[in-house]
Amino acid sequence: MARLVGAYMSSHAPQIILQPKVSDEYVAQLAKVHAALMNIGERIRRKGVETLIVFGSDHMETFFLDNYPQLLLFTGESSSAHFGGREVSIRNDTELATHLLYSLLDQGFDVSFSQEMRLDHPFASPLYWVLKTAGDIRVIPFHVNSNVSPRVTPKRCYQLGQAVRRAIESYDGDQRVAVYGTGGLSHYPGTPLYGKVDVEADQLITRKIVEGKGSELANLTSKWLDETGNFELRTWIAALGAVGDVPGEILLYERAYHIGYCVAAVDGV
Repeated sequence: MARLVGAYMSSHAPQIILQPKVSDEYVAQLAKVHAALMNIGERIRRKGVETLIVFGSDHMETFFLDNYPQLLLFTGESSSAHFGGREVSIRNDTELATHLLYSLLDQGFDVSFSQEMRLDHPFASPLYWVLKTAGDIRVIPFHVNSNVSPRVTPKRCYQLGQAVRRAIESYDGDQRVAVYGTGGLSHYPGTPLYGKVDVEADQLITRKIVEGKGSELANLTSKWLDETGNFELRTWIAALGAVGDVPGEILLYERAYHIGYCVAAVDGV
């Protein structure tokens, strides 16, 4: 059977790939973020990961209000992300992706699918750096709606992660698989609160990860996620659901002018 060997989480702000020279301090902060993301890639390579399932949340760049899915799994052969003049191309693990789709349906998750999907910055920003050091891996993009109401609840995201692990472990192949949640931490894009960073809320989240209490994040409410600017934590919660309550590591936390940048890893699966 396939085996889940790790979970990783990080911010995906577009500035990570755009690299605006806002100030010397901000340029230095971005350099730390890039180094932490490439550290994730190195960990993935050392673990011999062959397939990376990436939970990301579209920002109405891939989908729109005429048909906006809560959960969508990409099952096509390949895709690419274009953002800020850079391109990130991925090869999918189509057999495992198809198995995930059928298994999740059998487990009660009504997951949509697409064989054609143009990815946006939630995938491009982190993967541009992670794939530099991760080696030759396949990537399965998995959209989890975090931005357009109504949205998936935190508890359901955790249950999704648990179901994904069961699907991985029921697969006949022998792949080594990791999961990756992108987004956050606290930020308030497109609102009058833009520029606020809720460090206290971010610290609560990172503390739960370090303590191996990721399941407690599933008890957070959607209202709390919105109030603290952590609405994208849903993808992290899905990744944590896959690994369970295993202590993790915070590779980076930087309070920038607009967001709490964070990169985390759970290697001891």
